[in-house]
Amino acid sequence: MPLHSREGPKAYKTQLQLLISANHILHHHGLVDAFGHISIRNPLNSSEYIIAQYNPGAPALVSSLDDFIEYNVDDSTPAYEPQPKGYSERFIHGEIFRRFPSVNCIVHSHSEKVISFTVAGATIKPVFHMAGFLGAEGPPIFDATGVYNNEYPHEKDYQPDMLVKNALLGTHLADKFSKIPDSKTLDYPVVLQRKHGFTCVGDSIQNAVYRAIYLQKNCVLMKDAMDLNSGRLSNLDYLTPEEAEACAKMNEATADKAFRLWLREVEVNLLYRNEEGVPKELPVGGMKEG
Repeated sequence: MPLHSREGPKAYKTQLQLLISANHILHHHGLVDAFGHISIRNPLNSSEYIIAQYNPGAPALVSSLDDFIEYNVDDSTPAYEPQPKGYSERFIHGEIFRRFPSVNCIVHSHSEKVISFTVAGATIKPVFHMAGFLGAEGPPIFDATGVYNNEYPHEKDYQPDMLVKNALLGTHLADKFSKIPDSKTLDYPVVLQRKHGFTCVGDSIQNAVYRAIYLQKNCVLMKDAMDLNSGRLSNLDYLTPEEAEACAKMNEATADKAFRLWLREVEVNLLYRNEEGVPKELPVGGMKEG
């Protein structure tokens, strides 16, 4: 069944066009392959979210509104029936949208460049100005193993495959985005997932995609710096708290500039098809002079 909410104002159609292209951008930058996903809160109904269905599934192959499903934020059930098969990890998206009203886009990635840090016990911190959004102390880590051990100690049939495939695991992951339990205040835009990847959020598609891409770039730079430092994290020159805060504001103000380039890159790449069209008139941000 195609996307139920196909008609709407121009701004709504633009978001759907961007969602298709965002799938392609994440693939183009190596954030997703056959696995990984991006979702948006339905601009016409905040109690629903929109994400690609299982087939074609791979973000690079998403090409039209027929490839998406609407889910209810409350419980991640299909908003309309019948619906094709969806992602088992949609609970990542549903529970974060349910917890944080300010979140409008979510990216989940299995980036190998990020995972290596989560299993090495190395804290990811910003080492350049383009990753100030990470915060001086870096993002928290969600460990599904701890949830398995605490929540399923007597169940023999559960499968500890690291997937966030139910509301319980999704709720525990969502908890990590806030410093205070049950708070609806978003304190971290990124949460790492040990042995799995990461999830990042934004108030827009542009910001969420920017954060995913530059988290990965920051990890590449950290690894390069560690190699030059005999494999040690000590003595790396991270952003200070003041620098990270200032750079985070700059990152948010200028994410549109990078996104326009990324849109064009996937538009001219023959692997990717966007049958809904690529929006040409997007808001222009930028820093204030002086």
